[in-house]
Amino acid sequence: MEIQPLNNFSLDKAKECILTDDIINIGNDFFMAERTNEANYDLMRYPCRIDAYVAVICQSGSFKCTINLKEYEINERMMLVNLPQNIISVEQKNQLDKPTLTIIGGTPKFLSDFSSDINKMLNEAITLLENPCITLQPDELDIVQEHIQMINRFIRSDYFYAKGSISHLISSAFYLFGSIINHRIQSQQMNEKTTTTRPKILFERFLELVTEHHNSQRSMTFYADKLCITPKYLSKIVKDTSGISAPQWIDQYVILEAKQLLKNSDLCIKEISDELSFPNPSFFFKFFKRNTGLTPNQYRNS
Repeated sequence: MEIQPLNNFSLDKAKECILTDDIINIGNDFFMAERTNEANYDLMRYPCRIDAYVAVICQSGSFKCTINLKEYEINERMMLVNLPQNIISVEQKNQLDKPTLTIIGGTPKFLSDFSSDINKMLNEAITLLENPCITLQPDELDIVQEHIQMINRFIRSDYFYAKGSISHLISSAFYLFGSIINHRIQSQQMNEKTTTTRPKILFERFLELVTEHHNSQRSMTFYADKLCITPKYLSKIVKDTSGISAPQWIDQYVILEAKQLLKNSDLCIKEISDELSFPNPSFFFKFFKRNTGLTPNQYRNS
């Protein structure tokens, strides 16, 4: 059976992962699911991208996810905010931990129509945050739930000014998420020594660049030039900050992308090799086998 290309989910496609009748949406650009304890995890079992901002609030239960090579466990009263450029996969821990979630998703265009600052604010905030999964304080959870309830009421209503109210409420909700994240960043910075701030920011910026350019750029010089530092200094701060060398980080992202394309698309090996900017399929074959212990075809059929 032909595998459909799923390496990039639209927001509308992402809704297929949510098996619930209790879902409201505005066209294909925004949706909110108030409750769901069942999900089609197979759709997101392998790495994929969702072309939208998605906030997930866990009301009960738990699940695990991987975002840009880092594993996270989401438990009760935690909020996860996912950016459009992230590579994400999701798995349920076990049958007893089926989560009850509130999920809100909006496309970048939809949010920027309300305010051009929202996309920029969310991207900057989450990029600077080490962990995109936040445990909400009781007062934060209360105000998040109040926003969700108000959005729900107005979308389902026929009030004369409902459309305008909805747009402002949704905008307010995403500003709220950004404010909570920024509060966490400020708290972290107060607890860190000033001398460690610049290397840490450079490392985070490096990962952001790798996320964006790993398909076509694997040269240390490229990333160092983007950061206005020398390749030698970049190598040092990446190794000192993470314990992993910069080339290893780049290779891991390339492998993650390759796995995504092998599992979630019907591209042939040569096409995947071209997509990832390898000089020929033989180079890609050796690179993949060296890093995973499997050939591309073995991984695809596993």
